[in-house]
Amino acid sequence: MNIRQIEAFHATMETGSVTRAADRLGVSQPAVSKLLKAFSDDCGFQLFQRRGGQLVPTREAQLLSTEIATLFNGARRIRDTARAIRLNEMGEVTLAAPPALAIRFLPLALAKGIQDLPDLQLQIQSRPSAQIIDKVGAGQLDMGITTMAVDHPDIHAEHLVTVPLVCLLPANHALVGRPALAVEDLREQPFITLPASDCTFSRTDRSFQVRGARMGRRIEVPYSETAAHMVAEGVGLAIVPPFVGLEYTQGQIVRRPIHPADHIDFWMLRPRHRAASLASERIRSVIVAALSESSAQVV
Repeated sequence: MNIRQIEAFHATMETGSVTRAADRLGVSQPAVSKLLKAFSDDCGFQLFQRRGGQLVPTREAQLLSTEIATLFNGARRIRDTARAIRLNEMGEVTLAAPPALAIRFLPLALAKGIQDLPDLQLQIQSRPSAQIIDKVGAGQLDMGITTMAVDHPDIHAEHLVTVPLVCLLPANHALVGRPALAVEDLREQPFITLPASDCTFSRTDRSFQVRGARMGRRIEVPYSETAAHMVAEGVGLAIVPPFVGLEYTQGQIVRRPIHPADHIDFWMLRPRHRAASLASERIRSVIVAALSESSAQVV
C-alpha cells in the first residue's frame, strides 16, 4: 500500500462518495476506484459494499478509518505547527533585562507587538546586567538586554540603540518653562536617584562633577519607575532613560532634554552557539522599534 491509496480511502470515507473523493484529490473517479481496489487487496479484506446504489463501508473499513483519521489529523497538526513556527506565531523565548526595562517598558511594548501571536510563550526576567551576562553565557537565557558591552567567548553581543537621558520634573516646577536644561540649571536641585552602582546615576553624577556642580541627592530608590512616581508626587527631579514614566501626563510630569546630553547604550546578548529562533527575532524587532520610538520622542 502507498500514501495515494490511503489518501483515496480517507477522502472516500470522509465524503461518502468516490466522485466527491475524486474532486477533493483532483483526480478522476476511475483513478480513485483503482486506488481503492489496490488498497483493499493490500489490506486483505473488503472495504466497501454497494447497497442500493450507495457505497457503504464495511466494519473493517470503519475500524481502519479511525486509525487513518488519527494519522491525518496528526499530519495536519504538524503542518499547522510548522506554519506557526515559520510565521513566528509559536515558540518559547526567555528574556532578561535590567529593571528599568523589565518592570514596565518591555511588558507594554511586547504586549502590543505580539498580540497576534497567541501561542508564543514568553518569559521576562528582571536582572542586573552582570547577572544577565552570566546567564546568557551559561545558555540559561535566549536573549538578554544590558547596558554594558561584553567580550565573552560564549556570547554574541549586538548593539541595539543609544538613548539620551532626560530630566523629569514635577509639572509645577520652576524650570518647566525651559525647552531644554543644562547641568548648571540643575545645581542643588533635590534629586531622586538610583543607587550609585547604577550606570544612569554614575554617568549623571560624573557630568555634574565635570561641570563643577553638585548633584543634590535627596532620595535613593531601587528602580527608575519608582523615581518617576516620586517626581509626579512633587518630591524632586530625576534623570532617567526616555522610556521611564511614560504613563504620567503633562499635568504630572514634564520631560526635558539635557544639554549636553548623556547617553546609555543598550546591547542584545545571545548564546553564541545557539541559533536564534524566528520567535526571538520577532521579539528583537519589537524591542528595537520600541526603544527607537521612545528615544525619538525626546525633543
